[in-house]
Amino acid sequence: MQDKWNQFVYYLHEAKDKGVDESEYHSTIEAQLQLLGWMRYKNEICHKPNLSIGNNGHIQPDILIQKDDKKQFVIEVKQPRHTQITKDKDQLVSYMRQLKLSAGIYIGEHIEIFYDKPESENAVSVLTIPLELDNKRGVRFVELFSKERFSKEAFVQFCEDRIKEMHRQESLNKIKENLMNKAQEQITEGMTMYLMEKYGNTFSEEDIAGMLSSLTFTASSGSVQTPVTVPTPAPQTQLKAADKPKHQHDKTQYSINGGAYEGKGRFVLSLVTKYVEQHPAATFAELENVFYPKLQGGYGVIRTLDTIREKDIKDRRYFANPIELLRSADGKTFAVCAEWGIGNTPRVAEFARQLGYKITTTGEAPKTIIKSSGLISCVLTRNANAKGVFDTATQTLTVLKGSTINPGCVDKIKPATKVTRDAQVAKFAERRGNELVVVRDAVFDSPSGAAVFCVGGSANGWIEWKDENNNMLDIYRK
Repeated sequence: MQDKWNQFVYYLHEAKDKGVDESEYHSTIEAQLQLLGWMRYKNEICHKPNLSIGNNGHIQPDILIQKDDKKQFVIEVKQPRHTQITKDKDQLVSYMRQLKLSAGIYIGEHIEIFYDKPESENAVSVLTIPLELDNKRGVRFVELFSKERFSKEAFVQFCEDRIKEMHRQESLNKIKENLMNKAQEQITEGMTMYLMEKYGNTFSEEDIAGMLSSLTFTASSGSVQTPVTVPTPAPQTQLKAADKPKHQHDKTQYSINGGAYEGKGRFVLSLVTKYVEQHPAATFAELENVFYPKLQGGYGVIRTLDTIREKDIKDRRYFANPIELLRSADGKTFAVCAEWGIGNTPRVAEFARQLGYKITTTGEAPKTIIKSSGLISCVLTRNANAKGVFDTATQTLTVLKGSTINPGCVDKIKPATKVTRDAQVAKFAERRGNELVVVRDAVFDSPSGAAVFCVGGSANGWIEWKDENNNMLDIYRK
């Protein structure tokens, strides 16, 4: 998608550098819309259409986009070195309302997306995108407005989510203002919680509070660095190096319902994954209400990919590998936070027990003995009764002849995944009554590929496949 955005915006950026007039810019925009799949010859890109409104009225928007002769969204074009004024927005919103369209785009010195919510007093600007390459918001623009992906329902959902996010940002700005006014109190309180989570097994809260009392914090807005002054600490609050116990790395691992012991992050990922599987009708909001943010702390337990992308959070903060991503009943793809330590993991473990899961811990998980051949027998039971052999050397998994797999597909399987899976089924399996039986051994590059084949939809094979001791194959992953 990033390449698609770069292709789309390249000539717009070039037009801005050259300072072309509005007419030439208009032609450039229409040409670039074809990169998103819209076609002039199909009457999908309508140049300054003369449209009848009411009994005798007419309007002429700059660009109208149609699909199957149905109006989809309207575009207001201005010269690329123009500076937007209120009149520009009002003109676009007027066209949107007269054409009964919820989506409108302003393209001038930047690209701006507007949403007109039914019965709302004012249309809302939900996203502004500069004319620059490699812009992450540009990727979102392509996802929303390419012909193959565009739908009014998806657009409305995006806008509603954005409005909620903007409201959250407004609240954060108020917190920021409060922080600037009460920096010492607010920062000390926050640092106490952070340091207790990180060093709580080494120092007491009194030790940490004493150390923080020797620091003076101030906060300032913008890119100016936060000044920190460090006065000489009082003798009674100073921790001497000789008095400090050596920090020991906590190696506690966790098991769910007697399964394999896992490190802190993987344990939380397994917990959320298991809960989602057991509650397939849960929306993201409902899941976030269960795994409420304060269970983790600053990053929350789960976040949607859109939120992670918007906030530009580094991927390492979350389990963002495609096979680790989860999807809620309302179609939101989300990731589980990977930031877990001694301060917050026990809190999640206790919460999991309240949910009804049996959680056990150990200082270190028992070492797994790998057979000398390097081959691990394993089974998968979700939507299937499959037997396999995992090769620890090559990390490949063979689904064995005689296994039964899902005769259909899960409801939300991706089209591309379904095409691939259908081809695999045709090659390795045949229908026998109501069952789909594997008739020849099928080798897959990874446990997840094999799991998708068996389950009939998205699946994390490192979790789904279990060895003879009911351990997940993840313990064998290189």
